[in-house]
Amino acid sequence: MSFLASDALNGRGSGTRDEWIAAVYVGAQLKQWGLEPLGDAGGFVQQIEIERLETVSPSTLSVGGKKFTHGQEMRVQALSAARVSGALQKFVAGVPVKPGAALLMPATPPAATPGSPQAPPVTTGAALLLTLQNPNQPAPSGARLPSPPPRSVGVEAPPRGRPTTIALNKETYEAVSALAEGTTLTVDTEVKTGQKTQTWNAVGQLTGSAPASAKEVILLSAHIDHLGARQTQSAAAGADGIFNGADDDASGTIAVLELARALAAGPRPKRTIVFAFFGSEEAGGYGSRFFADRPVVPLSQIVANLQFEMIGRPDNKVPPHTLWLTGYERSNLGPALAKQGAKLVQDPHPEQMFFVRSDNIQFARRGVIAHTVSSYGLHKEYHQSSDEIATIDFAHMTDAIRSMLEPIRWLANSDFKPEWLPGMKP
Repeated sequence: MSFLASDALNGRGSGTRDEWIAAVYVGAQLKQWGLEPLGDAGGFVQQIEIERLETVSPSTLSVGGKKFTHGQEMRVQALSAARVSGALQKFVAGVPVKPGAALLMPATPPAATPGSPQAPPVTTGAALLLTLQNPNQPAPSGARLPSPPPRSVGVEAPPRGRPTTIALNKETYEAVSALAEGTTLTVDTEVKTGQKTQTWNAVGQLTGSAPASAKEVILLSAHIDHLGARQTQSAAAGADGIFNGADDDASGTIAVLELARALAAGPRPKRTIVFAFFGSEEAGGYGSRFFADRPVVPLSQIVANLQFEMIGRPDNKVPPHTLWLTGYERSNLGPALAKQGAKLVQDPHPEQMFFVRSDNIQFARRGVIAHTVSSYGLHKEYHQSSDEIATIDFAHMTDAIRSMLEPIRWLANSDFKPEWLPGMKP
C-alpha cells in the first residue's frame, strides 16, 4: 500500500499513466510468485482501447408512428446507448420491472431510497425510464447534447446498467400514458466517434492441479484505479488534491495480491484461479466490461467471482472482525463460504445498492455468481483526497484477508457450484 496509495502514483486516475504503472506493478508481483500471464503479448497487462461517443443531433423518441424530439416535446437526461428500445410498462408499486422495459413512472414518482444511486431501486432492469418533466425546471442553456457512455473498441455493447432516462412534457406524457402496455418505444441518437483513450487490466492465473476440475475457474478481482489528482476546496486547508484511494481500492487490490501470493505458495488447488485487477472502475467499469466481453476463460467456466472492495477499515454496522458480501441474499455462495469459516454477513447498507456498484455486476449480469467482499462503513473519506494510508486499520485489513484464505482454498478444491436463489438472478 505504501506504493499503490502513495503520492507517487498521483491517485491512480482511471485511464492515466498512473493507472498503467499500477497495473505493471501488480503484474510484476504476479510474475514473481510464479503465476501464468494472461495479458497482452505473453505479459500480465491488458491494454484496452476506449472510444468516446459524441451526439451529432438531438435524440428522438419513436412510438406508434409519431416522433418526439429532445429539446421540444422531451428532454433526454441520460443515454445508455445510441439506440434503445423497450416495451411500455406502466409503473405499479410492488410489480417487478420486466427486463428491458420502457418504464413509465407515475406523475408523482415514488421516493428514492435515501442514499441510493440516481435511479430508485424500483427502476432496476428497465432499458428506458420515462418521467413527467417538471415545468418549473428551466431548460439547460448552452449545454451539450447528452451522449452515450464511452465503449471499449472491438467488443459488444455491455449489458445495460442505468437506463436511458427521458423527461416528457405534459402533452407527450399524457399521450404515452394512453398507449397500451407492451407498445414498443425506441430512442435513436446519431453519434460519431470522438476521442480515444486507454485503460489497463492486470491478469494472472494459477492453473488447477486436477485435470477434471482445472476447467472450472474461481475469479478473484479488485479495481486498481481511483480518482487521480484534482483541485479541491479543501486544498487551501492543507490537502494536496491527490485522491490516493488507500481504502478505495488499494485495500482490495492488496487483498487479491496477498491471496495470490498465499495460494501460489501452497498446494496447488484443483480448480483454476484467475486473479484480475481492473482499470477504470471509477469511470464506468471499462476494464471489467472488456474482460467480461472478451474473457480469458469462457464465462460458463467461471464458478464464482469475488470482488474485493474497500476492506481497509471495519464497519461498525457489523460485529468486529466481520466482512459483508453484497448480494448475500441473492445466491448460496455467501452462506457456503461462511460455513467454511469466512467472516461474511449480509450487506448492512442495502439502500446503497452496492451489489451493482462494483465490477462484480459486469459478471453477475452475464449469469456468473458474482459478489463483492467489503467492510466499507460509509466513512467520510470515501472519494476524498483524505483517503490516505494513515486512515487504514492494518490489523483489521490483515485479519480480513487471512479470514478469506481457507474458505477460498476450500472453494477452489471442492465440487461446490453456487447458484442464484429463485428470482434473485440480476
